[in-house]
Amino acid sequence: MKRETHQSSDGQTAVFKTFPEFSKLTLADKGAYEALIKDYPPLTDTSFAGLMLWWNLLDSAAISLLNGNIVISYWLPGDEANSGLSLIGTNAIDESICTIFDTLRDQGDTVRLVHVPECVTSNIQYPELFRFTPEPDYDEIVYDVSTLYPRSHLKPSKRARVEKFLSKAGGEEHVMLKSLDLRIPENQEQLLQCAREWRGGGFNFVAKLEEELLAKAIANADALDIENICLYVHGKLYSFMMYQLPTDKRYVIGTFIRIGQDLPGSTEFMFHACAGWFAERGIVYINFEQDLGIQTLRAGKLALGPTNFFRKYTITPA
Repeated sequence: MKRETHQSSDGQTAVFKTFPEFSKLTLADKGAYEALIKDYPPLTDTSFAGLMLWWNLLDSAAISLLNGNIVISYWLPGDEANSGLSLIGTNAIDESICTIFDTLRDQGDTVRLVHVPECVTSNIQYPELFRFTPEPDYDEIVYDVSTLYPRSHLKPSKRARVEKFLSKAGGEEHVMLKSLDLRIPENQEQLLQCAREWRGGGFNFVAKLEEELLAKAIANADALDIENICLYVHGKLYSFMMYQLPTDKRYVIGTFIRIGQDLPGSTEFMFHACAGWFAERGIVYINFEQDLGIQTLRAGKLALGPTNFFRKYTITPA
């Protein structure tokens, strides 16, 4: 059985198996895994935190190496339609896909790859061998920070909403942004309480899953390198965003956001304020992840004016 040893810049070493065998991901693999993905776009589905949260129910997150690429096992219990193997890399992509397809066929599994990003499909030499089906529900939505901050860059309608929020809040002197130390249990509880108050909408499968994963992200924020921005109004926690810092330092990945809704313009102000926080730290782009086909979420994200998409595809034999 062949295995490959990988060491991160901070000295972490992990041994990952070679396809068709898979290695389960653990928190101890973070540095070594991130060394593998450092040259690829900052996708939430390939980020370490994304894998350990969304794709690690029942400890199912697993990867394998093939021709210098990463094969990821995406499995979400109860959602077999969106579960399966994916491929991340740029080396011998056609050969790697065919190897995976042959293995799936031999195992009697559905012959396909899911959630394959455009950075992979663009390196396929013989696209006529495959069928590509877009996955708009899993496309990740990217914003240029400069379109959300400073206030003068906002569209007039959004700028008016931001100013209305500030007026109803009693002025900027009553609004504050800060980051909480989530190693402190009391701070963890603040975020969880805020999330419960402003959950909103129906409590369907996705909403229930997201609430469970939010609690997991808060409890493991330090280990997963997830940071937070908290908005206080009159000294009370009103909204928050949790985000990742990927290896591409131009980006952040907005992983969870909860926004109070009893003041008009709260959504516009929260995104504007977070963009200002990021701009002050040299961040250029925000990846606000996929919308999973939830129409209200999609409408809200598109209304913010995205500047790019990280597109994904299902690949099957032609």
